[in-house]
Amino acid sequence: MAQQGDDQPPQEQGYQLQSQHYYKIITSYMPESFEQDAVQIALIAVDKYRQLKDIAFYIKHEYDKKYPGSGKATEGVYHCIVGKSFASAVSHETRQFIHMKVDTYHVILWKSKDTPFTPGGE
Repeated sequence: MAQQGDDQPPQEQGYQLQSQHYYKIITSYMPESFEQDAVQIALIAVDKYRQLKDIAFYIKHEYDKKYPGSGKATEGVYHCIVGKSFASAVSHETRQFIHMKVDTYHVILWKSKDTPFTPGGE
């Protein structure tokens, strides 16, 4: 049900989109498989939720589940911003950033080594 040319990401197993959504990848420094997963998760989030904080929360946590870290504080964590109008400047790990538009929302998903943990707290 998603639209962008002829490319359609596979649907999350067990979830059928309730309406048709448009998406466009604006900037991506991710491998294609990571990119497709990010688009799929974002489409589901926009389909399921109306509040921006809920959309961002769903995307971040689903991506964390899909690509879990080792649990080390130095490894970094995923972050997600969703909105219609905002500016950003983020530092991200190599090949771990995507900016896309889903319907009228801009979505930025990235992994950063900047963590909320104190060094040596493992």
